[in-house]
Amino acid sequence: MFKTLIKFILDLFFPKKCLSCGKDGVYICKNCLDKIEIAQNNKCPFCDRPIPNSLICQNCQKFHHLNRLFWAVPYYNPLIKELIRIFKYHYVRELAKPLSKLLIKSLGTISTISTNSTIVIPIPLHKRKLRERGFNQAELLAKEIAEYFSAPMENNVLKRTRFATPQAKIKNYKIRRENIKDIFEISPEFIKKCVSENQNLLKDKIIILVDDVSTTGATLSEAAKVLKRGGAKEVWGLVIAKG
Repeated sequence: MFKTLIKFILDLFFPKKCLSCGKDGVYICKNCLDKIEIAQNNKCPFCDRPIPNSLICQNCQKFHHLNRLFWAVPYYNPLIKELIRIFKYHYVRELAKPLSKLLIKSLGTISTISTNSTIVIPIPLHKRKLRERGFNQAELLAKEIAEYFSAPMENNVLKRTRFATPQAKIKNYKIRRENIKDIFEISPEFIKKCVSENQNLLKDKIIILVDDVSTTGATLSEAAKVLKRGGAKEVWGLVIAKG
């Protein structure tokens, strides 16, 4: 009943039309989605040094803890910016499917993904934010990614240790870093799972860390730091848009 009411309100105030061409019934039609050009990611996302395959240069890895960062489109793209806004703040879950297709195309720029050594993990929301929104947009995207590549997904590996000011509200880079510092830990539930299976389930794994947007990379970097301390071999960031 509640979901039906929410859908009614959304349809009333935000009629479902393609944000690009105006076609009825969808927020982004297949033709317009297919026209979105995927970024080549042939330079380090932090210092712009030429480097292929979404890799992060060795120098920047010292500060950002990520091995790769895949991003589908620039965040200044007005269509993408509006789709992400509706997805997150107007609670339109169905946008997870078309937006995840952009992530799949971006990740597909590398030749193979070994499902035996890879785990897909979404950036978690604080429980307070999760209650407000009703869903974690990164988790919805991660489910689509894991299903497409037949890779396992774990949504309870990371836990936020505190509620912080949303990064989007902070413009200063240093303040952003401080705001998110030490905000993640390995969750007690995942630790119990490792104990019950008598193995470190992160050890030597490649983690595909999913979020919607990366601006400075601070959130992904903090999560990657914790995952590597937990035994992960590599951490790849995967986002729809990079600011």
